[in-house]
Amino acid sequence: MNVTGAARWLVCPLSNYRIPLLMIPFAPDANRARDALLLRQDARRLGFDTRRQTRRLIAAGLSALALLFASLTPSMARADCDPSDRDIANHVMTYSGQLGERNPLRLVMRPTSGGKLEGRYANASSQSDTYLTGKLEAKSRLHLTEFDAGGMPRATFEGEFASNDDINRQRGASATCEVISGQWKDLRSGRSVPFELALSSIQSGKIDHLYGVAGVSDDETVNRAATQFRKGVLDDRRDVVAQSIRYPLHVSLRGKTLILRNPKSLLARYNEIFTDGYVRTIGAAVPRLMFARDQGVMLGDGAVWFDANGRVIGLNRS
Repeated sequence: MNVTGAARWLVCPLSNYRIPLLMIPFAPDANRARDALLLRQDARRLGFDTRRQTRRLIAAGLSALALLFASLTPSMARADCDPSDRDIANHVMTYSGQLGERNPLRLVMRPTSGGKLEGRYANASSQSDTYLTGKLEAKSRLHLTEFDAGGMPRATFEGEFASNDDINRQRGASATCEVISGQWKDLRSGRSVPFELALSSIQSGKIDHLYGVAGVSDDETVNRAATQFRKGVLDDRRDVVAQSIRYPLHVSLRGKTLILRNPKSLLARYNEIFTDGYVRTIGAAVPRLMFARDQGVMLGDGAVWFDANGRVIGLNRS
């Protein structure tokens, strides 16, 4: 039953029959009981409002945190890659990264006239480079096509350039052409695999002869030697590794310089040099399309250096 306002009636909700309030006898504490009931109702309403206000405050707090984390996270935004830039024009750009989750990839490309591109790529198990041709659209969209042995299109790289401020600061590099991400697609099966590549180096030279600056006459000589050395490390073929090195070799070990004068001295310290972490680093590198300079040819980010004949001249464990 409900008590109507000033009319002082009790209304039965089932029969809608109204009974004058004066006909109802009240116990001595009835007024206080009624007041207590009204207070409880007010308290319930207040509690509901309080909970609703609390939920609003929590939602506002979460939104503020999201904005804070977004401001702290390195931004990845579309970037212009201008092939006519003086740091890029007539140079070979080398990218390293992943195709899928566990397939290290190395890709080199060179801008030509009219926004066209020529390139090559290889993964860790490649026995040869795969040739690419393509173009750059609106300085941001990358289209590359690879071909089979018969010259027919086999797959494509479709990606977009992005700029990562942290990468730029660390490398002191231009904000253009830093990162490419997109999809590699098999044109026959339709299968797509994501890829992400970061710029490793920009160097002069010919795309089909990257190691000339290091005095290499045939790039494949060094590629084969690097592949054999990497496989020897991964397969724990210590004899193969020892025979791949040009002696004497200086190696930094626990803050001291160790001089390896022959294969026997290497094998004596093999476990100390080729730690699990160092082996993983070598395994993650692609032994083709490597960076070269006058001092030699570099595997990965400098983990191993080779001379012009493909002999190991540097083991950098740090």
